[in-house]
Amino acid sequence: MNTLARRALPAAVAAAAAIALLAGTRPADDVKLRMVDGHVAFGEQPTARIWSVGAVNSDKVMKLLLRSERFEEERKRLEEAAKGKDEEFRKRFQELEAKYKDLDPKSPDFEAGRAEVESFFKEVEAFRKETGDSLGKLQAEQIEKAYREMTAAVDVVGERTKVDLVLRFVPTAQPFDVSSPADAMLQVQVRTFLRYPEAVDITAEVMKELSLKDE
Repeated sequence: MNTLARRALPAAVAAAAAIALLAGTRPADDVKLRMVDGHVAFGEQPTARIWSVGAVNSDKVMKLLLRSERFEEERKRLEEAAKGKDEEFRKRFQELEAKYKDLDPKSPDFEAGRAEVESFFKEVEAFRKETGDSLGKLQAEQIEKAYREMTAAVDVVGERTKVDLVLRFVPTAQPFDVSSPADAMLQVQVRTFLRYPEAVDITAEVMKELSLKDE
């Protein structure tokens, strides 16, 4: 065998070893397995790859994040401001009550008093609506922030553990803890897996990345 042939032989053997053929019932059904970008490929399409799969109990992670001190402090500041304003309203209501409780409906001052009381209640209602909207907006922002932190941690853990696809799931054994049929059905729907190997659950690794402690 000449030198050129001897040099070409290892490359040819390596190329042959890199491709596995799964024979079908017909030649047209044969499937060639090969490595593409670190994944086993069974077709030409970018989606025709074998991916490693993991799962995270996102319900648990999100709840722990949202109960963390930094998120609770944001909500507490808003709630304390609302409590302070409610105390002011309570005092003003007592003053109005004392001012008008003995006012005769036939008095010329009655309509002005009623208008003042109605204006007060409209102010209270507007403030409570504004506070409710502000709290709702803050909670929505916190949920998105917690979600972004969770997905960032999943990316880190996925890179470290070589997991390609990570799904949200709720363990089948987790209690429903609901009181209505609609909520119970929702609990069924959010349980992605009915059966799964424990090895796919990377929740503990994600919680560790986020410095969260199990409760």
